[in-house]
Amino acid sequence: MPLDLFPGRDHVLDRLDRIRRVGKLGQPFLFVGDEGTGKETTALEFARRLNCAAPDTCAVGSRCESCVKALTFQHPDIRWLGPAPATVSEDEVRGLLEAKSRQPFHASPWTAASFLSIGDPDHPGPLTVRALIRFLRRRAFQSPWKVAVVTDAQRLNPAAANAFLKTLEEPPPSTVIMMLTTGTAGMLPTILSRCQTVRFSPWPAAEMAALLGQTVETDRESLEQAARAADGNVRRALALLEPETNLLLAWAAQTFAALHEGNRAAGALLADDLHRGAVPEDLVPAEATPKRLEAKEPAARRTRAIRLCELLNILYSDAVACRETGDAWRPRLPGAADQVAAAAARRRTAGLLEDLARVESARLDLVRNVNVGLVMAVLCEELIDHVQRDQRRTQTGQA
Repeated sequence: MPLDLFPGRDHVLDRLDRIRRVGKLGQPFLFVGDEGTGKETTALEFARRLNCAAPDTCAVGSRCESCVKALTFQHPDIRWLGPAPATVSEDEVRGLLEAKSRQPFHASPWTAASFLSIGDPDHPGPLTVRALIRFLRRRAFQSPWKVAVVTDAQRLNPAAANAFLKTLEEPPPSTVIMMLTTGTAGMLPTILSRCQTVRFSPWPAAEMAALLGQTVETDRESLEQAARAADGNVRRALALLEPETNLLLAWAAQTFAALHEGNRAAGALLADDLHRGAVPEDLVPAEATPKRLEAKEPAARRTRAIRLCELLNILYSDAVACRETGDAWRPRLPGAADQVAAAAARRRTAGLLEDLARVESARLDLVRNVNVGLVMAVLCEELIDHVQRDQRRTQTGQA
């Protein structure tokens, strides 16, 4: 979409504006919330507003020079930082930021397989903590505020976290630092103690559907279905509307059915395909070829495995809902309704809830860079074990 404003969370932006008015912006912020809850776009929108040269004019649609630069990631006093490999080039970073300017919820391809690193002392690289510290130490070039938006702060490696600590303790004057994280486990307590915590809740489905309608051209039914299936995660909703998702959903539904049939070979094949970046030939659309759909880069393979886990999560939670609500059940993924209903009919709710927790644990392992093939092979074996345990308990009349 042509980016007019960053779609932030209005209630958080109102709170940040109140903090600005009372002069409390000096202390760094820590935005905490699940993936896709609007932390990044809210931070970017607040950065834009802080440095807007003509709030009254910009409020009615005509953007000042500062806002145009902020919205295109070219503002000299606003810096975005996220996990990236040490070898990332300036051109690759520019390509990522151009993609974000077109679609503000665009996710970095490096997050699932990289960390926020400290960088080389002499040549730190564009997406490193040393480069960010140098940026913050310089005086503002065009606007009143220097602003840093640090995404996935939970992925700061120890050296980077310790190097950034002094800046967080004593930020330069007229500096706003916003660190974004999906969770604080593993983060330095000294970093947490220096920050003002702002918590983000999932997007309400109706609000998300309206937002999706502004960014994606599709029918209203598809928008509402994606919003309902995404559990408040706008990035997941957008992924559900992507063409590749039809393939991944068919793959997830096929795997879900195979696991409930006790097909260990299918589980092993899934793990191997994900590890190699391949896709099952029987699921490839007629107009495509298996080779064209290969995920060649490690980050792409990891991202595909994470998305498949997210779809499995929806299928298992749908099975729970099917068991608990009966005729009132509304599948979040209608295309897999038959597989879900069949599984729900022969499972226990407690067993399905255990499966849900195990799928989420596997997803987090993938985010933490554990080997894709190993994670998925172990997951499939355990899920089949759960199915067979449920069947034995049902046969013996156990609760």
